[in-house]
Amino acid sequence: MTGPAAIESSLTVKRDTTATRRQVWDVVADGWTYSQWVVGNSRMRAVEPTWPAAGSKIHHTIGIWPVVINDETVVESCTPEEELILLAKTRPFGQARITLRLHDVGDGCRIEMAEVPVGGPLNLIPRRLALAAAFPRNRECTWRLAALAERRTKLE
Repeated sequence: MTGPAAIESSLTVKRDTTATRRQVWDVVADGWTYSQWVVGNSRMRAVEPTWPAAGSKIHHTIGIWPVVINDETVVESCTPEEELILLAKTRPFGQARITLRLHDVGDGCRIEMAEVPVGGPLNLIPRRLALAAAFPRNRECTWRLAALAERRTKLE
């Protein structure tokens, strides 16, 4: 289970927010906010102008100084305001596929996020264990994403 089907797992993080799908998508589509809501990313170095179109990249730094790794994340597929599938390089450990989906619920939206390893030594980890290990991180990511989107709604 390495593709979008991974998000069907019971270990997928789901967070409801009062922000609309559009408002959440606006945060995601602004690649410069990536380090604000993705746990482990310490800073952004570059965002390609076509982000988040398929094939576009963001360049970021992972870790805490002085132990940092400059890395990149590539968009595998994008359906605006619905789904974003990313391939995050986690050198030297391999890669991770992150699936982010947005759904309308009540007066806001539901954010769903799952992450599985897809290459390198991390690929040796059983899928269910990988999802369980990523669950706390993704829970924090979705909390931060929702908070950023909600804050933007208050500023509008």
